[in-house]
Amino acid sequence: MMHPSERRRAWRRRLAAPALALALTAPVAAQPPEEAYRPITAAELYAGIMEGGLASWVRDPAQRTALSTAMATSYILGVANSTQGSQWCPAAGLGIAAMAGTVLDHLADLPQARQQENAAAVVAEALGKAHPCRP
Repeated sequence: MMHPSERRRAWRRRLAAPALALALTAPVAAQPPEEAYRPITAAELYAGIMEGGLASWVRDPAQRTALSTAMATSYILGVANSTQGSQWCPAAGLGIAAMAGTVLDHLADLPQARQQENAAAVVAEALGKAHPCRP
């Protein structure tokens, strides 16, 4: 069995465009059931990256994982875009995979008591700790 940090490193390599490309071209067995909006938790975002939890309606495990990872990465990018400059400041040349990897590590180290917190707030916190704004 792979150590959690090794699993995170392996997933960091998968957080890039190939996952999105596969997800967009993969046939889906059934459409997801219509669900009312609710914020996702930090635990759900982590499971979305590591276990395919954000695309549970996709039957094929590889396609489910690829789509879920792409969805999680898109979520991270959305939070990053809306909080950049106010809660975190990226260094020049910061890559998407590196940014998502920072968030993944933060989620993995999050205490159990905080895993039910709103994922957006935890993503902004992770980015702020790794890339603080300097006066």
